[in-house]
Amino acid sequence: MIEIKITDNEAQQRLDRFLRKYLKEYTLGDIYKILRKNKVKVNNKRVKENHMLETGDVVLLYIEHKENEAVQPQLPAQQVSAYIQHKALEVVYEDDNLLLINKPIGLLTHPDKPGDADTVIDRALYYLSKHQNGVEYSPTFKPSVCNRLDRNTGGIVIVAKNYSTLKSVNEMIRERHIKKLYICIAKGIISKDGELKGYLVKNEADNIVRVTHLEEKDGKPIHTVYKVITCNNEYSLMEIELITGRSHQIRAHFASMGHPLIGDTKYGDEKVNQHFRVKYKLKHQFLYAYSIEFNNCSNDLKYLDGKRIVSKLPKDMDFITRDLFGQEGRFYEQRTREKASKHN
Repeated sequence: MIEIKITDNEAQQRLDRFLRKYLKEYTLGDIYKILRKNKVKVNNKRVKENHMLETGDVVLLYIEHKENEAVQPQLPAQQVSAYIQHKALEVVYEDDNLLLINKPIGLLTHPDKPGDADTVIDRALYYLSKHQNGVEYSPTFKPSVCNRLDRNTGGIVIVAKNYSTLKSVNEMIRERHIKKLYICIAKGIISKDGELKGYLVKNEADNIVRVTHLEEKDGKPIHTVYKVITCNNEYSLMEIELITGRSHQIRAHFASMGHPLIGDTKYGDEKVNQHFRVKYKLKHQFLYAYSIEFNNCSNDLKYLDGKRIVSKLPKDMDFITRDLFGQEGRFYEQRTREKASKHN
């Protein structure tokens, strides 16, 4: 017999869904078979597969794991070695529920394919396994990334330490209660603030998207708001707010209006990109997720209401803004200081 005590990380989910996560070596058919044969009880009572688990429940499984060992979350050795090798995890905020990381440009948020061992979530898991700040591992949950950034976009990534926080943050993102701001530089002069709306259609095979103003099959609505910080004769420095958060949304949206981001190899201007590669060694799009603001938080995260977390640009990107826009390029530094001071 196996006895499992339900914690906050496993609560508020159906029994059958919990069992699918816990009994990974069992097929779905196997799981429903043991349910039908009364080999699963909750608090010593027989329950149906749609029974909602609560914190403190005791699940009894009158079976043995096929692999004859309890399910325990493990940190693969390659994740540890990857972290030790790179030693790059910049924490910009942490409490018992959340870990906010400044993702380096070039690092995957989470694995895209088997063999992708060094990712943001790998480094976060290793960091949390060493520090244990508010983390209680469970057989069916491990800390998870809430917002994904493209490999070549840096900035703040949110990691939920527990299941309750993961649900709350994901809901806040869906309800647009988490405000995400980016800094970017686009080709050409954009003279005034504005917003862009349309539909995004993704080609999965090529991992490229296109923007259209007319609704199409498989097209997803997108909405981007931008503020012009400053311009010179060739480029515009902007602050971007994502209302929707689709794959490649900012890059594709500005390219569709004739103002691609500098350094963008998929949607950008190759002549402009070449100039920035030669002069500044810029090999990626100039796009950085520098600010996260929490609003209308649920009860367990109410303490975060109105809190804004900011992160500075990497040195090479900061140098480019100053070189292109002079003193006005220091807007980013001033903006960061003003926002941070509100919460000190």
